[in-house]
Amino acid sequence: MKYADVKRAGARTKSLMFATASLVLAVATTGCGAECVDVYDCRSENGPAPAGQEWTCASEKCETRPIQQVPEEDAGTNPEPDAGTEPDAGTEPDAGTEPDAGTEPDAGTETDAGTEYTCETAPYDPVLGTLQLQTGFETAGSAPMPDDVLAVAVTPGPTYAVYAVQGGTSADVYSLGIWPDLTPSASPLFNVLAPEDRGATSGIYPNRFLVHGAERLLAGYTKSGGAGTVSLYDIVTPGNSSYVNSPGNMSAAAFTSGTTSAFLINSAGLSAINGFGIYALVTSADPMASVKVADFPQTAGANGFSAVANNGVSVFGFAVPPDYSNVAYAVAPSVVSAALSSNTPFALDAQPQIDVGSDFDAASAFGDGVVVKRGAYDDTWQFVTTDVSRYALSADATPGEVVIGERTPVLSFVDQCTSVTQLTHLGSDLLVGIEDVNGERLVRIRVVQ
Repeated sequence: MKYADVKRAGARTKSLMFATASLVLAVATTGCGAECVDVYDCRSENGPAPAGQEWTCASEKCETRPIQQVPEEDAGTNPEPDAGTEPDAGTEPDAGTEPDAGTEPDAGTETDAGTEYTCETAPYDPVLGTLQLQTGFETAGSAPMPDDVLAVAVTPGPTYAVYAVQGGTSADVYSLGIWPDLTPSASPLFNVLAPEDRGATSGIYPNRFLVHGAERLLAGYTKSGGAGTVSLYDIVTPGNSSYVNSPGNMSAAAFTSGTTSAFLINSAGLSAINGFGIYALVTSADPMASVKVADFPQTAGANGFSAVANNGVSVFGFAVPPDYSNVAYAVAPSVVSAALSSNTPFALDAQPQIDVGSDFDAASAFGDGVVVKRGAYDDTWQFVTTDVSRYALSADATPGEVVIGERTPVLSFVDQCTSVTQLTHLGSDLLVGIEDVNGERLVRIRVVQ
Protein backbone atom coordinates (compact mmCIF):
# COMPACT_ATOMS: atom_id res chain seq x y z
CA MET A 1 0.00 0.00 0.00
CA LYS A 2 1.36 3.38 -0.95
CA TYR A 3 1.99 5.98 1.71
CA ALA A 4 -0.91 8.22 0.70
CA ASP A 5 -3.16 5.24 1.42
CA VAL A 6 -1.41 4.32 4.68
CA LYS A 7 -1.72 7.87 5.92
CA ARG A 8 -5.48 7.66 5.68
CA ALA A 9 -6.03 4.06 6.76
CA GLY A 10 -6.02 4.79 10.46
CA ALA A 11 -8.75 7.39 10.10
CA ARG A 12 -10.97 5.62 7.59
CA THR A 13 -13.86 3.47 8.78
CA LYS A 14 -15.35 0.46 7.04
CA SER A 15 -18.27 2.25 5.50
CA LEU A 16 -20.87 1.01 3.08
CA MET A 17 -19.40 3.48 0.63
CA PHE A 18 -16.59 0.99 0.05
CA ALA A 19 -18.99 -1.75 -1.10
CA THR A 20 -18.37 -1.08 -4.79
CA ALA A 21 -19.73 -4.36 -6.07
CA SER A 22 -19.19 -3.50 -9.73
CA LEU A 23 -15.43 -3.38 -9.14
CA VAL A 24 -15.10 -6.75 -7.38
CA LEU A 25 -14.24 -9.83 -9.44
CA ALA A 26 -16.06 -12.99 -8.30
CA VAL A 27 -13.90 -16.14 -8.19
CA ALA A 28 -15.70 -19.48 -8.49
CA THR A 29 -14.55 -22.46 -6.43
CA THR A 30 -15.28 -26.18 -6.64
CA GLY A 31 -16.57 -28.53 -3.95
CA CYS A 32 -14.53 -29.95 -1.07
CA GLY A 33 -11.63 -32.04 -2.45
CA ALA A 34 -13.22 -32.62 -5.88
CA GLU A 35 -11.05 -31.76 -8.87
CA CYS A 36 -13.79 -32.19 -11.43
CA VAL A 37 -17.35 -33.12 -12.24
CA ASP A 38 -16.73 -33.75 -15.93
CA VAL A 39 -14.01 -33.35 -18.56
CA TYR A 40 -14.91 -29.68 -19.05
CA ASP A 41 -13.65 -28.95 -15.53
CA CYS A 42 -10.35 -30.67 -16.36
CA ARG A 43 -9.86 -28.63 -19.52
CA SER A 44 -10.77 -25.39 -17.76
CA GLU A 45 -8.39 -25.98 -14.83
CA ASN A 46 -5.46 -27.63 -16.67
CA GLY A 47 -5.66 -26.41 -20.26
CA PRO A 48 -5.42 -28.63 -23.36
CA ALA A 49 -4.29 -32.22 -22.84
CA PRO A 50 -0.85 -33.31 -24.15
CA ALA A 51 -0.63 -34.33 -27.81
CA GLY A 52 -2.42 -37.61 -28.47
CA GLN A 53 -4.07 -37.52 -25.04
CA GLU A 54 -7.47 -36.44 -23.76
CA TRP A 55 -8.79 -35.46 -20.32
CA THR A 56 -11.16 -37.70 -18.37
CA CYS A 57 -12.82 -37.18 -15.01
CA ALA A 58 -12.67 -40.39 -12.98
CA SER A 59 -13.69 -40.51 -9.29
CA GLU A 60 -13.64 -36.70 -9.27
CA LYS A 61 -9.95 -36.68 -10.35
CA CYS A 62 -8.56 -35.35 -13.66
CA GLU A 63 -6.57 -37.93 -15.63
CA THR A 64 -5.29 -38.21 -19.21
CA ARG A 65 -5.61 -41.19 -21.55
CA PRO A 66 -4.89 -41.86 -25.23
CA ILE A 67 -7.49 -40.41 -27.56
CA GLN A 68 -10.04 -43.06 -28.52
CA GLN A 69 -11.13 -43.01 -32.14
CA VAL A 70 -14.88 -42.94 -32.78
CA PRO A 71 -16.12 -46.05 -34.68
CA GLU A 72 -17.77 -45.19 -37.96
CA GLU A 73 -21.05 -46.71 -36.93
CA ASP A 74 -21.11 -44.39 -33.88
CA ALA A 75 -20.57 -41.24 -35.90
CA GLY A 76 -24.13 -40.71 -37.08
CA THR A 77 -24.45 -43.47 -39.70
CA ASN A 78 -26.29 -46.02 -37.56
CA PRO A 79 -29.99 -45.23 -37.02
CA GLU A 80 -29.96 -46.70 -33.52
CA PRO A 81 -27.12 -44.64 -32.07
CA ASP A 82 -28.69 -41.51 -33.55
CA ALA A 83 -31.95 -41.99 -31.68
CA GLY A 84 -30.68 -41.40 -28.19
CA THR A 85 -28.77 -44.61 -27.43
CA GLU A 86 -25.69 -44.64 -25.28
CA PRO A 87 -23.12 -44.39 -28.11
CA ASP A 88 -24.65 -41.13 -29.36
CA ALA A 89 -26.20 -39.29 -26.42
CA GLY A 90 -23.64 -38.99 -23.73
CA THR A 91 -20.77 -41.43 -24.07
CA GLU A 92 -17.24 -40.05 -23.90
CA PRO A 93 -16.41 -41.04 -27.53
CA ASP A 94 -19.34 -39.00 -28.87
CA ALA A 95 -20.43 -36.10 -26.65
CA GLY A 96 -17.25 -35.02 -24.93
CA THR A 97 -14.17 -35.95 -26.93
CA GLU A 98 -11.93 -33.55 -28.77
CA PRO A 99 -13.10 -34.74 -32.25
CA ASP A 100 -16.78 -34.00 -31.47
CA ALA A 101 -17.64 -31.35 -28.88
CA GLY A 102 -15.84 -29.20 -26.37
CA THR A 103 -12.59 -29.08 -28.35
CA GLU A 104 -10.14 -26.21 -28.06
CA PRO A 105 -11.48 -24.30 -31.12
CA ASP A 106 -15.05 -24.68 -29.89
CA ALA A 107 -15.35 -24.07 -26.14
CA GLY A 108 -13.25 -23.40 -23.11
CA THR A 109 -10.17 -21.97 -24.86
CA GLU A 110 -8.61 -18.51 -24.81
CA THR A 111 -9.73 -17.89 -28.38
CA ASP A 112 -13.34 -18.82 -27.72
CA ALA A 113 -14.97 -18.79 -24.30
CA GLY A 114 -14.61 -20.12 -20.81
CA THR A 115 -11.08 -18.98 -19.92
CA GLU A 116 -10.98 -16.86 -16.80
CA TYR A 117 -9.80 -13.28 -17.45
CA THR A 118 -6.71 -12.65 -15.34
CA CYS A 119 -3.76 -10.28 -15.46
CA GLU A 120 -1.74 -13.15 -16.93
CA THR A 121 -4.12 -13.60 -19.87
CA ALA A 122 -5.05 -9.93 -20.36
CA PRO A 123 -3.85 -8.19 -23.55
CA TYR A 124 -1.31 -5.41 -22.92
CA ASP A 125 -0.51 -2.40 -25.06
CA PRO A 126 3.27 -1.75 -24.78
CA VAL A 127 2.63 1.87 -23.73
CA LEU A 128 -0.74 2.01 -21.97
CA GLY A 129 -1.00 -1.60 -20.80
CA THR A 130 -4.67 -2.40 -20.22
CA LEU A 131 -5.64 1.27 -19.84
CA GLN A 132 -8.00 2.72 -22.43
CA LEU A 133 -7.19 6.18 -23.85
CA GLN A 134 -10.35 8.17 -24.41
CA THR A 135 -11.49 10.26 -27.36
CA GLY A 136 -9.84 13.68 -27.61
CA PHE A 137 -6.47 12.61 -26.21
CA GLU A 138 -3.35 11.01 -27.63
CA THR A 139 -0.01 9.69 -26.40
CA ALA A 140 3.11 11.67 -27.31
CA GLY A 141 5.98 9.43 -26.26
CA SER A 142 7.05 7.39 -23.27
CA ALA A 143 10.20 6.54 -21.34
CA PRO A 144 11.21 3.83 -18.85
CA MET A 145 11.12 4.92 -15.21
CA PRO A 146 13.57 3.74 -12.52
CA ASP A 147 12.37 1.65 -9.59
CA ASP A 148 11.22 3.18 -6.30
CA VAL A 149 10.21 6.55 -7.77
CA LEU A 150 7.84 8.28 -5.36
CA ALA A 151 7.26 11.46 -7.38
CA VAL A 152 8.40 13.26 -10.53
CA ALA A 153 8.73 16.95 -11.41
CA VAL A 154 9.49 18.59 -14.76
CA THR A 155 10.96 22.02 -15.53
CA PRO A 156 9.21 24.44 -17.92
CA GLY A 157 9.91 23.87 -21.63
CA PRO A 158 10.89 23.90 -24.32
CA THR A 159 13.63 21.64 -22.87
CA TYR A 160 12.12 19.50 -20.14
CA ALA A 161 14.49 18.42 -17.35
CA VAL A 162 12.99 15.64 -15.25
CA TYR A 163 13.66 15.09 -11.54
CA ALA A 164 12.48 12.35 -9.19
CA VAL A 165 12.27 11.46 -5.51
CA GLN A 166 13.49 7.90 -4.97
CA GLY A 167 13.76 5.68 -1.93
CA GLY A 168 11.87 4.65 1.18
CA THR A 169 12.71 5.88 4.66
CA SER A 170 15.78 7.59 3.20
CA ALA A 171 14.52 9.53 0.19
CA ASP A 172 16.75 11.43 -2.23
CA VAL A 173 16.20 13.73 -5.20
CA TYR A 174 17.84 12.60 -8.46
CA SER A 175 18.09 14.04 -11.93
CA LEU A 176 16.51 11.76 -14.54
CA GLY A 177 17.85 13.74 -17.49
CA ILE A 178 16.05 15.44 -20.38
CA TRP A 179 12.73 14.14 -21.65
CA PRO A 180 12.33 11.69 -23.31
CA ASP A 181 15.95 10.44 -23.19
CA LEU A 182 16.03 9.78 -19.47
CA THR A 183 19.33 8.74 -17.87
CA PRO A 184 19.23 8.85 -14.06
CA SER A 185 22.18 10.47 -12.32
CA ALA A 186 24.51 8.11 -10.49
CA SER A 187 24.41 10.12 -7.25
CA PRO A 188 21.61 12.08 -5.56
CA LEU A 189 21.34 15.85 -5.75
CA PHE A 190 19.69 16.30 -2.38
CA ASN A 191 18.52 14.34 0.65
CA VAL A 192 14.84 14.96 1.34
CA LEU A 193 15.33 14.27 5.04
CA ALA A 194 16.67 16.98 7.32
CA PRO A 195 20.02 16.05 8.98
CA GLU A 196 18.40 15.24 12.33
CA ASP A 197 16.04 12.70 10.73
CA ARG A 198 18.56 10.81 8.61
CA GLY A 199 19.42 7.29 9.62
CA ALA A 200 16.02 6.51 11.13
CA THR A 201 14.79 3.02 10.32
CA SER A 202 11.12 3.71 11.00
CA GLY A 203 8.63 6.48 11.62
CA ILE A 204 9.67 8.47 8.52
CA TYR A 205 7.22 8.73 5.61
CA PRO A 206 8.39 10.55 2.46
CA ASN A 207 5.37 12.04 0.72
CA ARG A 208 4.48 11.44 -2.90
CA PHE A 209 5.05 14.92 -4.29
CA LEU A 210 7.88 16.80 -5.96
CA VAL A 211 7.28 20.30 -7.35
CA HIS A 212 9.43 22.55 -9.51
CA GLY A 213 9.16 26.32 -9.25
CA ALA A 214 11.50 29.30 -9.62
CA GLU A 215 14.60 27.09 -10.10
CA ARG A 216 13.84 25.14 -6.94
CA LEU A 217 12.44 21.71 -6.07
CA LEU A 218 10.10 21.10 -3.14
CA ALA A 219 9.53 17.70 -1.52
CA GLY A 220 8.25 16.70 1.90
CA TYR A 221 7.90 14.02 4.53
CA THR A 222 5.99 13.38 7.74
CA LYS A 223 6.87 11.52 10.92
CA SER A 224 5.03 9.43 13.46
CA GLY A 225 3.03 11.73 15.71
CA GLY A 226 2.15 14.18 12.92
CA ALA A 227 5.36 16.22 12.68
CA GLY A 228 6.66 16.99 9.21
CA THR A 229 9.14 18.91 7.08
CA VAL A 230 9.26 20.31 3.56
CA SER A 231 12.62 20.18 1.80
CA LEU A 232 13.65 22.96 -0.58
CA TYR A 233 16.46 22.26 -3.06
CA ASP A 234 18.04 25.21 -4.87
CA ILE A 235 19.01 23.95 -8.34
CA VAL A 236 21.22 26.96 -9.16
CA THR A 237 22.84 27.31 -5.72
CA PRO A 238 22.60 23.99 -3.86
CA GLY A 239 24.22 25.54 -0.81
CA ASN A 240 21.07 27.66 -0.31
CA SER A 241 18.87 24.56 0.09
CA SER A 242 16.87 24.41 3.30
CA TYR A 243 14.30 22.54 5.43
CA VAL A 244 11.13 24.11 6.83
CA ASN A 245 8.80 22.77 9.53
CA SER A 246 5.46 21.72 8.02
CA PRO A 247 3.40 19.17 10.00
CA GLY A 248 1.07 16.95 8.03
CA ASN A 249 2.20 18.18 4.60
CA MET A 250 0.29 16.18 1.99
CA SER A 251 0.75 17.88 -1.39
CA ALA A 252 2.06 21.06 -3.00
CA ALA A 253 1.99 23.11 -6.19
CA ALA A 254 3.97 26.04 -7.61
CA PHE A 255 2.28 29.44 -8.04
CA THR A 256 3.52 32.53 -9.88
CA SER A 257 1.85 35.93 -10.17
CA GLY A 258 3.83 38.92 -11.45
CA THR A 259 7.07 39.00 -9.48
CA THR A 260 5.75 36.72 -6.73
CA SER A 261 6.79 33.06 -6.70
CA ALA A 262 5.62 30.62 -4.05
CA PHE A 263 5.02 26.98 -3.25
CA LEU A 264 1.45 26.37 -2.06
CA ILE A 265 1.54 23.58 0.53
CA ASN A 266 -1.50 21.58 1.66
CA SER A 267 -0.62 20.90 5.30
CA ALA A 268 -1.39 21.48 8.96
CA GLY A 269 1.14 24.25 9.36
CA LEU A 270 4.25 26.00 8.07
CA SER A 271 7.07 27.48 10.14
CA ALA A 272 5.30 28.81 13.27
CA ILE A 273 1.77 28.94 11.78
CA ASN A 274 -0.62 26.06 12.50
CA GLY A 275 -4.03 24.70 11.50
CA PHE A 276 -5.44 22.78 8.52
CA GLY A 277 -5.15 24.84 5.36
CA ILE A 278 -3.10 25.99 2.40
CA TYR A 279 0.23 27.66 3.15
CA ALA A 280 2.58 29.60 0.90
CA LEU A 281 6.34 29.38 1.12
CA VAL A 282 7.15 32.62 -0.73
CA THR A 283 10.51 32.05 -2.42
CA SER A 284 10.61 35.46 -4.14
CA ALA A 285 10.82 37.18 -0.73
CA ASP A 286 14.18 37.78 0.94
CA PRO A 287 14.25 36.08 3.33
CA MET A 288 11.62 33.54 2.33
CA ALA A 289 8.24 34.14 4.00
CA SER A 290 5.55 31.77 5.29
CA VAL A 291 1.94 32.85 4.75
CA LYS A 292 -1.37 31.08 5.35
CA VAL A 293 -3.41 31.37 2.15
CA ALA A 294 -6.61 29.41 2.83
CA ASP A 295 -8.52 28.08 5.85
CA PHE A 296 -10.27 24.71 5.74
CA PRO A 297 -13.78 24.37 7.18
CA GLN A 298 -14.37 22.56 10.46
CA THR A 299 -15.66 19.57 8.49
CA ALA A 300 -12.13 18.86 7.17
CA GLY A 301 -10.55 15.81 8.75
CA ALA A 302 -7.25 15.61 6.87
CA ASN A 303 -5.23 17.38 4.23
CA GLY A 304 -5.72 16.62 0.55
CA PHE A 305 -4.43 17.28 -2.94
CA SER A 306 -3.29 20.40 -4.77
CA ALA A 307 -2.61 21.58 -8.33
CA VAL A 308 -2.22 24.85 -10.23
CA ALA A 309 -3.30 24.92 -13.89
CA ASN A 310 -1.25 26.68 -16.56
CA ASN A 311 -3.60 29.67 -16.45
CA GLY A 312 -3.06 30.09 -12.70
CA VAL A 313 -6.34 28.61 -11.48
CA SER A 314 -5.60 26.60 -8.33
CA VAL A 315 -7.27 23.43 -7.07
CA PHE A 316 -7.08 22.61 -3.36
CA GLY A 317 -8.75 19.84 -1.41
CA PHE A 318 -9.12 18.01 1.86
CA ALA A 319 -10.59 14.76 3.21
CA VAL A 320 -13.98 14.67 4.94
CA PRO A 321 -14.94 12.25 7.77
CA PRO A 322 -16.34 9.72 8.40
CA ASP A 323 -15.06 7.91 5.28
CA TYR A 324 -12.36 10.52 4.57
CA SER A 325 -13.20 10.89 0.91
CA ASN A 326 -11.50 13.76 -0.88
CA VAL A 327 -13.14 16.96 -2.12
CA ALA A 328 -11.69 19.73 -4.27
CA TYR A 329 -12.32 23.45 -4.85
CA ALA A 330 -11.21 25.73 -7.69
CA VAL A 331 -9.69 29.12 -6.80
CA ALA A 332 -9.10 32.06 -9.14
CA PRO A 333 -5.50 33.35 -9.29
CA SER A 334 -6.62 36.79 -8.09
CA VAL A 335 -7.98 35.24 -4.87
CA VAL A 336 -4.64 33.56 -4.12
CA SER A 337 -2.70 36.73 -4.98
CA ALA A 338 -4.90 38.79 -2.65
CA ALA A 339 -4.28 36.37 0.23
CA LEU A 340 -0.53 36.50 -0.38
CA SER A 341 -0.35 40.29 -0.48
CA SER A 342 -2.70 40.90 2.47
CA ASN A 343 -1.51 37.97 4.58
CA THR A 344 -5.19 37.15 5.11
CA PRO A 345 -6.42 33.63 4.32
CA PHE A 346 -9.67 33.03 2.44
CA ALA A 347 -12.23 30.32 3.29
CA LEU A 348 -11.67 27.44 0.90
CA ASP A 349 -15.25 26.15 1.13
CA ALA A 350 -16.49 29.57 -0.08
CA GLN A 351 -14.90 28.82 -3.48
CA PRO A 352 -16.63 26.79 -6.24
CA GLN A 353 -16.45 23.04 -5.62
CA ILE A 354 -15.50 20.61 -8.37
CA ASP A 355 -18.09 17.85 -8.74
CA VAL A 356 -15.70 14.90 -8.90
CA GLY A 357 -18.49 12.38 -8.34
CA SER A 358 -16.32 9.94 -6.36
CA ASP A 359 -13.26 9.76 -4.16
CA PHE A 360 -9.83 10.40 -5.73
CA ASP A 361 -6.24 9.82 -4.64
CA ALA A 362 -4.14 12.00 -6.99
CA ALA A 363 -4.41 15.30 -8.84
CA SER A 364 -2.30 17.28 -11.31
CA ALA A 365 -2.43 20.22 -13.65
CA PHE A 366 -3.19 19.37 -17.28
CA GLY A 367 -2.96 22.50 -19.45
CA ASP A 368 -5.69 24.96 -18.44
CA GLY A 369 -7.33 22.39 -16.22
CA VAL A 370 -6.80 19.65 -13.67
CA VAL A 371 -6.94 15.85 -13.73
CA VAL A 372 -7.87 13.56 -10.84
CA LYS A 373 -7.49 9.80 -10.43
CA ARG A 374 -10.99 8.71 -9.40
CA GLY A 375 -12.14 5.57 -7.64
CA ALA A 376 -12.84 4.20 -4.17
CA TYR A 377 -11.14 2.36 -1.32
CA ASP A 378 -12.05 -1.31 -0.87
CA ASP A 379 -12.31 -3.23 2.40
CA THR A 380 -8.52 -3.74 2.51
CA TRP A 381 -7.85 0.01 2.13
CA GLN A 382 -6.57 -0.43 -1.42
CA PHE A 383 -7.65 2.26 -3.85
CA VAL A 384 -9.51 0.78 -6.83
CA THR A 385 -9.19 3.25 -9.71
CA THR A 386 -11.97 3.68 -12.27
CA ASP A 387 -10.57 6.48 -14.45
CA VAL A 388 -8.35 9.53 -14.80
CA SER A 389 -10.54 12.51 -15.73
CA ARG A 390 -9.91 16.14 -16.64
CA TYR A 391 -11.82 19.32 -15.77
CA ALA A 392 -11.17 22.44 -17.83
CA LEU A 393 -10.81 25.56 -15.64
CA SER A 394 -10.99 29.21 -16.60
CA ALA A 395 -11.16 32.50 -14.76
CA ASP A 396 -14.54 34.13 -15.40
CA ALA A 397 -15.01 37.68 -16.54
CA THR A 398 -16.18 38.41 -13.02
CA PRO A 399 -13.08 38.90 -10.83
CA GLY A 400 -12.47 36.08 -8.40
CA GLU A 401 -14.76 33.54 -10.09
CA VAL A 402 -13.88 30.32 -11.91
CA VAL A 403 -15.74 28.39 -14.63
CA ILE A 404 -15.44 24.61 -14.18
CA GLY A 405 -15.90 22.42 -17.24
CA GLU A 406 -17.63 19.06 -17.41
CA ARG A 407 -15.75 15.92 -16.47
CA THR A 408 -13.84 14.55 -19.48
CA PRO A 409 -12.37 11.03 -19.10
CA VAL A 410 -8.74 10.74 -20.21
CA LEU A 411 -7.94 7.15 -19.22
CA SER A 412 -10.39 4.42 -18.22
CA PHE A 413 -9.64 1.21 -16.33
CA VAL A 414 -11.09 -2.08 -17.60
CA ASP A 415 -9.23 -3.94 -14.83
CA GLN A 416 -6.56 -3.32 -12.19
CA CYS A 417 -3.77 -5.09 -14.11
CA THR A 418 -2.18 -1.76 -15.08
CA SER A 419 -1.89 0.94 -12.43
CA VAL A 420 -1.31 4.68 -12.51
CA THR A 421 1.35 5.42 -9.92
CA GLN A 422 1.49 9.20 -10.29
CA LEU A 423 0.32 12.25 -12.20
CA THR A 424 2.33 15.36 -13.02
CA HIS A 425 2.47 17.90 -15.83
CA LEU A 426 4.95 18.40 -18.65
CA GLY A 427 4.34 21.85 -20.11
CA SER A 428 0.69 21.87 -21.14
CA ASP A 429 0.61 18.06 -21.33
CA LEU A 430 0.05 15.34 -18.74
CA LEU A 431 2.80 12.95 -17.62
CA VAL A 432 1.46 9.68 -16.21
CA GLY A 433 3.41 7.06 -14.28
CA ILE A 434 2.24 3.60 -15.38
CA GLU A 435 3.17 0.19 -13.98
CA ASP A 436 2.29 -3.39 -14.98
CA VAL A 437 3.96 -6.61 -16.17
CA ASN A 438 5.93 -4.56 -18.71
CA GLY A 439 7.59 -2.51 -15.95
CA GLU A 440 7.32 1.14 -14.92
CA ARG A 441 7.25 3.98 -17.41
CA LEU A 442 6.28 7.60 -17.89
CA VAL A 443 3.77 8.30 -20.64
CA ARG A 444 3.09 11.74 -22.09
CA ILE A 445 -0.56 12.46 -22.95
CA ARG A 446 -1.83 15.55 -24.74
CA VAL A 447 -5.10 16.99 -26.00
CA VAL A 448 -5.70 16.25 -29.68
CA GLN A 449 -5.52 19.51 -31.60
